[in-house]
Amino acid sequence: MDDEDEGDFLPPANTNTFAVPREPELLVEYALYNPSMATRRLHSERNRLIYTEAFIENERLGTLSDLCVRALAKLGCRYIPPEVRRNPLKMRIFYDALDINMPLQDCYFVEDLRFWRRVVLAKSSNKSLPLKKIDEYDWKGNGVSLKYVELVEACPAAYWPEQKMASLGQLVRPYMRTLHIKHLQSLTDDAFQHFVESESELDVTSEESGMSEISSDERDTPEEGEEEGEEEEQVMPAQPPSKAPKATGSSVRIAENFKVAMIEPKDSSTQVGLQQRSPSTIELDLKRKQARAARNAARQQLRELRAEKRAEHERRKRQRSLLRKKPEPEPKPKKKKKKAKAGPVDDVFNMDVPPEPPDGEDKKQDGRNIEKLLRRMKRYDYPAKHCHHIDLSFVRYFDQLVSLTIEFLGPEMGRHYHKRHMNFSYDDMVHLGKGLQQLPQLKVFRLRNSRMDHIKLLILARVLKQLDTLEVVDFGYDQLTDQSKVAIEMLLERTHMLKALELEYNRLERTAIVSIGQALKYHAIQNPDAAPLEYLGLAHNPLNENGFSSLVNDIIGTKHVQELNINGIDTVAVRLAPIISTLLRKHSPLRSLDMAAIKLNSDAGHIVICGLQTNHKVTHFDCRACCMDEEQEYEADIIVRRNNFELQHTYLGDETQTEESMLKFVAGLRHPILMKIDYEMARREECIMNRRCETSSEKVATEEQGEEQVQEDFDIWTMFGVQKTSVHENLDTQSETFSNRSDRTFVYNSNAFNLQQIREHLYLPGPENRYFYFQKQKEMFNN
Repeated sequence: MDDEDEGDFLPPANTNTFAVPREPELLVEYALYNPSMATRRLHSERNRLIYTEAFIENERLGTLSDLCVRALAKLGCRYIPPEVRRNPLKMRIFYDALDINMPLQDCYFVEDLRFWRRVVLAKSSNKSLPLKKIDEYDWKGNGVSLKYVELVEACPAAYWPEQKMASLGQLVRPYMRTLHIKHLQSLTDDAFQHFVESESELDVTSEESGMSEISSDERDTPEEGEEEGEEEEQVMPAQPPSKAPKATGSSVRIAENFKVAMIEPKDSSTQVGLQQRSPSTIELDLKRKQARAARNAARQQLRELRAEKRAEHERRKRQRSLLRKKPEPEPKPKKKKKKAKAGPVDDVFNMDVPPEPPDGEDKKQDGRNIEKLLRRMKRYDYPAKHCHHIDLSFVRYFDQLVSLTIEFLGPEMGRHYHKRHMNFSYDDMVHLGKGLQQLPQLKVFRLRNSRMDHIKLLILARVLKQLDTLEVVDFGYDQLTDQSKVAIEMLLERTHMLKALELEYNRLERTAIVSIGQALKYHAIQNPDAAPLEYLGLAHNPLNENGFSSLVNDIIGTKHVQELNINGIDTVAVRLAPIISTLLRKHSPLRSLDMAAIKLNSDAGHIVICGLQTNHKVTHFDCRACCMDEEQEYEADIIVRRNNFELQHTYLGDETQTEESMLKFVAGLRHPILMKIDYEMARREECIMNRRCETSSEKVATEEQGEEQVQEDFDIWTMFGVQKTSVHENLDTQSETFSNRSDRTFVYNSNAFNLQQIREHLYLPGPENRYFYFQKQKEMFNN
C-alpha cells in the first residue's frame, strides 16, 4: 500500500483516535490483543474506536452483562435498573465501578461502605486508614465530610454561594460528624488594589455616625457578683473588601497591645475587712476585682481607639479639603525682552536645546513607572484586618457535628508564597463564632497552624465558654503570645471543665501560665465535685521557672492536670528540677509527665528521680534528651514499671487486705495466653448455641424419594435401546441406612436435581467463574 493510501486511512500522528480502556484488567488484555498496523490500514477500520478483540471471553474480564453494569455505573447512581437491584452480584459490580469523584449531591445517599472506603482512601492524607477494616471506621461519614470540604475549599473568598451550600448541607447533615478544613481560598490581588493605589482607606462621613456607646467603668463593690455590670461590646463584621470601609462604629476593633491593669486594695479599712473574712471569700473578692479591672481596661482602650479614630477623621477631612481647594491662578508671565539674534551656529554641539515639557509620566501608577509602583506595593503590608475569607458561619448547618478542625494554611501555593494567603481577619473569627454557637454536640475544637493573636482568641473564647459539651480545645502552632492571658482565663471559667487543653508550640510566657493556674484553682474552689482538666499541653513554650512554679503551686491540692506535657520548655535546670520534684511528690492526681528535650544535668536529674521514687501513681514518664545519665534514665524506667505493676495488682500497698484475700486473688490470676484461649472458646460456644438447627437427614431423604425424575432433554441411550438400571431397588436399603444414622447428619444427593433446578442454581449469587470451575471439575473427573 502506497504512502497516499496511508495518509488517507491512517489518522494524523499527533492525534489519538483509539479508545484505550482504563480498567487494569482490560488494559492487560488490550496490550495482548492490540491491533496491528496492517489492521489499522484497512479501509473498513479507518473510523473504528473500540476493538472487540480486547473483549474475548475470559474469566478475568467478566461477562458482557458485567460490562454493561459497569457502563451503567458511569452514568451515575440516581437510577439503578431493577434487574441490577435484584442481583447482589451485579450490585457489587455496580458499586465497585462508581466514580469516586462524582458530585456529592449525586452520591450522598449511597449506603455501600466499600464505595465510601475507596473515597476516603483516595482523598484522605491519613496513612493508617488502609489498616482499618470495613466495620472499624465511619467510612461514609468521613467520605461525605471530605467531599463537602472539597467544595468549601474551592469557593473563592469574594463569593460564598449561601443558598447552594445551605441546601447541600441540609442533605448531608445526618452523616456529618467531623469536619477538617485546611486550605481556604484567599482574596485575589484585585481585592487589595484600592488599598495599594490610594493612601486613604476611610471615607469622610459624619463624625458621630454609627458610633457605639461605651459604658462607664464599674465601681469596686465586693458584694456584687462578677457577672453584674459586665457588658460585652458587640463585634460586627466589616464591609466587603471591594468597597472602602466607612468610618462607622459598626465594626469595633481592639488594638493589639492589650494590657490589663491589676487593682490591689490599698485602703486600710478594706484590708481590715479582708482580714475578718475567710480566705476563700477574700480570694473570690480579689478575683472579681481583677476581672472588673480587666473589663474597665478594655473599655478605656476602646475610648482611646475612638479618640484615635476621631483624630484620623479630622486629619483626613483636612487633607480632603486641601485637595478639593482650587489652586491659585498662576501669575501671568512677564514679557521678556527680545534678545538680539544670535549669530549663526557653528556646529550642533553648541546649539541650545530647551528641556522637554513635563508630561506627567512620573505620576502614573501603572507599569510605565515600575519603581513607583513597587514603592507603593511595598508600602502596603497586607494587614490581617483586610484578609477576609468565606463566611465560616456555615458550620451551623451541621448541628450533629462532634469534631471541628480548621487550619488557615491558605490555598495550594507551591512556589508562589505570599503572607496574605496565611492571614485571616477578625471578621472571620466573628463569623466562626456565630456558627459555633449553634453546635450543641461539639466535643472537639481545633484551630491549628494559624496566625492567631489575643484578640482573635478572645472572640472565640467568648463563644467556646458557652459550649458545655466541649471536651478538647487545641490552639497548637498558633503563635499565641503572653497577651492572651485574658482569653485563656475566660476559656477556663466554665462550669463543665474541659478534658484537654492543648497549647503546644506557642510563645506563652509567665503571665499566661499564671492565669491558667489561677483559673484552675478558682474552678476547684467553686466546683469541688466537677470533672477535672485531665490533659494540659504546654510543650515548646518559652516558660520560665517563675511561671511554672506558680502553676504547680496552684494545681497542688486540686484534681486538675492528670497529664502534663512540658516538652522543650525554656528554663534553667537548677531552678526547674526542684519544681518538678515538688510536683511529683505533692500532686497525687498526676498520672503522666512528658518532659523530653529539657536542658537538665546529672545533679538536676538526681533531684527529679528522688521525687519520682516517692510517687506510686505515675505510669508514664518521658525524660529523653534531658542530658541525664543512662543510669538515671534506667532507674526512672524501673520506677514506672513498678507503678504499672502496682496498678495491675491492687493488693500491693493496701493495708486492708488480709492473707486469705491475697491468696484468693493470686489463685485467680492466669496467664494471658490461657485467658485469650478461654475467651475464644467462650465465643465459639456462644456461636454454637445461637446457630440455626440443622434439618433432619431422614426427612430430606424421604422427600427426595417421593419426587419424580422428569427428563426433558433428549436421551440418546433410549435411541440405541440401552436400558438403564433402576435406582428404586436400593431405596429401601438406603432408607434403612439413613434411619440408622444420626438425625444431625446431612445427605446430599446430586442426582435428585433436574436440569431446570441446575440452571437456576447457576444463576444464584456466587463467584463469577462458577461455570469454569464446574467445567474444570468435570474434565478432571472424566480423566
